[in-house]
Amino acid sequence: MKTLFAIVLTLGLLAASAAAQPTISGVFNSASYAFPPLQNSSIAQGSFFTIFGTGAAGQEIGPSTAAVWAPWPLPTTLPANGGTSVNVTIGSSAAVQAYIYYTSANQINAVLPSTTPIGTGTVSVTFNGTTGPTFPITVVATSFGVFADNASGTGPGTIMDASYNLLSPFHTVKPGVDYGILWGTGLGTAAFSNVSAEATALPIGVNLCPGAACPVVWVGGFQASVAYAGRSGFTGLDQINFIVPPGVQGCYVQVAVQTGGATPVISNFTSLAVDPNRGTCSDEDGINYNDIATKVQSGAAKANIGGILMLSNYLTLSGVPLVGTVQWDNDEVSATFGTFPASTLQSYQGFALAPSVGNCTVTPFQGVPLPPPADPALYSLATLDAGANLSVKGPNNTQSVPTNQGYDLVGGYSLCQLVVSFGLVSSGCPVSTDKGVPFFLSPSPAFADSTFAYTVTGAGGSVVGPISAPITVSQAAASFSWTNQSSVTAGPIDRTTPLTITWSGGDPNGFVDITAVSSTLQSGVPSKTGPPGVLAECIAAVGQGSFTIPAYVLESLPSTVKSQAFVPPGELLVGPASGACSSVSGGPASTCPAMTTPSGLDALYIVYHIIQGVNVGWQ
Repeated sequence: MKTLFAIVLTLGLLAASAAAQPTISGVFNSASYAFPPLQNSSIAQGSFFTIFGTGAAGQEIGPSTAAVWAPWPLPTTLPANGGTSVNVTIGSSAAVQAYIYYTSANQINAVLPSTTPIGTGTVSVTFNGTTGPTFPITVVATSFGVFADNASGTGPGTIMDASYNLLSPFHTVKPGVDYGILWGTGLGTAAFSNVSAEATALPIGVNLCPGAACPVVWVGGFQASVAYAGRSGFTGLDQINFIVPPGVQGCYVQVAVQTGGATPVISNFTSLAVDPNRGTCSDEDGINYNDIATKVQSGAAKANIGGILMLSNYLTLSGVPLVGTVQWDNDEVSATFGTFPASTLQSYQGFALAPSVGNCTVTPFQGVPLPPPADPALYSLATLDAGANLSVKGPNNTQSVPTNQGYDLVGGYSLCQLVVSFGLVSSGCPVSTDKGVPFFLSPSPAFADSTFAYTVTGAGGSVVGPISAPITVSQAAASFSWTNQSSVTAGPIDRTTPLTITWSGGDPNGFVDITAVSSTLQSGVPSKTGPPGVLAECIAAVGQGSFTIPAYVLESLPSTVKSQAFVPPGELLVGPASGACSSVSGGPASTCPAMTTPSGLDALYIVYHIIQGVNVGWQ
């Protein structure tokens, strides 16, 4: 279990620097990293929290050489001489000193004492005898965060089987039978019995289940049966043992934990891999890991993979002051070619950044949600040279896809073009110089009753050979219609009630992408760096004809009804999405023409999502 302790409590550690004026840039739950003021961003009594510095010279919050506690007792200053200490002051109450687990020049991981009062207040850091300026903090009884393998609170969770083996695409659990054990922080003081001895002894865990304080664990939209929820054998670290519900399957089955009883707080969303035979997982809308299982599980323990994502958004914004209606449309193409070791695949969210079919995922963002937030697992990826650029050919024209231009798209090659009917709409994409009419990627008009063929090609580079990745938007997919759009979007949408989306048409072998966006923007327009918001994405099979977004997903979205922002900060978009076309295992004939694996790769995938919608109010 020492290994586990190291896994979950050193996640997200940053590089160190030099010494002096301690200045805070952010305070977060150490597992979820939820951005304030999102609903799950408060710090629970007795939980781990993380303080980041600014990274600027002269503003360091800890020593240049990192220090880690050696309990017991738990230290309130680390290192003991001239080290880091953290004071939390709530209202008019006396300051409380946090227990310092880890400290470095730009990051502190600490445990908030269980005796800290509930409420709003400030936190300050003292380092080497100098106390820096205060920073806001909100303390609550419970606000749970699930540790994630990418150390950023998203993607695959730090979830184990009953034998404490970490789950992965190649080590899965069986639905309806197997236990999952997830690790997090924020269940609160009720999770252990010896609160008075918190600083001097290991916690004695209390099982909150069954009972009013038992957390609700959502797995793929189903409520799981919880056998244990309480403190693990370590200070601040919580453990939840649950049975994986029947009926779920996939590599990215979504997991969220709900606490707070009548006033629910929804954790960050992570995922786990589920297979009915405990075999290698696969997703119809993403990677079939059987394509690369032999390669990854061989002595090499890695695979060379290429992934191409084509995404189009048609968004109509109404009620914009002085303007009325604004059309905000953009096309994105991103491609990643890299060597994926087993460790990266463990935390990878899949090149489509989409959940397993029948699931909804929730991802926080800063500023603007499109392009979607990049997968943190790719920041350390060893990329493969596939040439100077790619190109995408569609029914309208051909466009070059250059190496990544810094628009936060996922991968080594990216093209993102925006078309707006009014120039003050902010986006992470540059405005198309030719106004992109008609779009190079999107059918124009959207969802016309026709067939559209696309091919991404490249001459190849020093590692990856020539590329030709075709994909087809079939006539059935192009005829997709969101049938209850007018009724759903007629007024503010209640986030506490499940929301049903209905449609007609669509490729019977394809899927439906339902994307809800909500921002905390209260005035003006967003920038690329703020304020925070939430993007929720659900994937459903076309043949269902409808999909209901659970209330716990909607409750993760911030309310927008009081916003006076120039650009309405809530959106709802729906449209067709393809299954993944694989150079190894193929795909539906209506979508996936034959594709050859380029030399230098073990598998190549391509997928499209085409969504359209309007701004909405989230109430």
